Amino acid sequence: MGRKSFHLNPAGEKAFGYAQAVRRGDYLHISGTLSVDEDFTPLHAGDMEAQLQRVYDTLRRTLCAFDMDFPNVVSERIYVTDMDAFLAANAARLARYKGCDLPAATAVEVRRLAFPECMVEVEIVAAR
Repeated sequence: MGRKSFHLNPAGEKAFGYAQAVRRGDYLHISGTLSVDEDFTPLHAGDMEAQLQRVYDTLRRTLCAFDMDFPNVVSERIYVTDMDAFLAANAARLARYKGCDLPAATAVEVRRLAFPECMVEVEIVAAR
């Protein structure tokens, strides 16, 4: 059972000490993903819906690198700094799963994320 790491931003990820994704066998583990640009500058401060859009766009790019998409997602963990804002913007997340089975999911409110401007971080597991 081989292991394959994947980096969207190799220099930045190595500086922080992680890989964007690791595939082992039929499972793909995608690291917590924030609303940041290629230089790790936070995007859309104060706008949960826009941050969710950016996060799920990045997750899709990672899934596609392994010939997968949202129907392959089996679980997700969602960390938010404002649960009410997340619940109000959850339609942006649900749109990504339109037409496919929803994954097992956990949403947790936390005090802060790696960058104070970030309101949401999502980590997923996908399977072939």
